[in-house]
This record gives sequence, C-alpha cells and structure tokens, in this order.
Amino acid sequence: MEILTQIVNTLINSFDYTYCLIVNLLTYFIIKIIDEANKDKEVKKWTKRLVLLVCILLTGVVYYIIGQDAKTIINSAVLAPVAWSWIFKPIAKKLGVDYKEVDKTNTI
Repeated sequence: MEILTQIVNTLINSFDYTYCLIVNLLTYFIIKIIDEANKDKEVKKWTKRLVLLVCILLTGVVYYIIGQDAKTIINSAVLAPVAWSWIFKPIAKKLGVDYKEVDKTNTI
C-alpha cells in the first residue's frame, strides 16, 4: 500500500494542473474567437494545433519566469492536450459550447 501511495504522490507532484487548465482555456478562447471570425468555415486542425503550441509556449515561459520547475512545465505541457481530449472537450460538447463543425455528410 505504501508503494501505491508513493506512485500516486509522484503523479500528483509531476504535473501542474493549473497550468493545464490555463493552457486549455486560453487555447479554447483564442480558437473560439477565430471560429467566430471565420463565420461559416471550420477552423483547420493545423490552426488549432498551432494555437495550442503558442499557448503552451507562452504559458510555459511565464511559469518558468515565476520560478516553476522546468520538468513540471514540460510534463504539464504534454498533459494539457490529453486533458483537453479526454476531459474538457467532452464537457464542452455536452454543454454545447464546442467549436463549429461543418456537416461532412452532405458533400458531393
């Protein structure tokens, strides 16, 4: 039981969950602004990835400047897109606040 506790504590201490939340919210709002500006066109996957990368880098630089451990920042940068895919995106879809998706079933 002590080993399991140590593993859980290591996992908890290896990530900054606030960093992940900030990156995901910042990315979401920037993509949502782009989405609204594009009117009827869907935001391309590569645009979303580029926005995510910029948000990860900017947030990481700020966290590093304020004294956060670089290893924790890198671990959290890897966790952020996973947290979006598995946690935040399903919640956004359920609440109806996800990005626009073009209907691909009606293409000729």
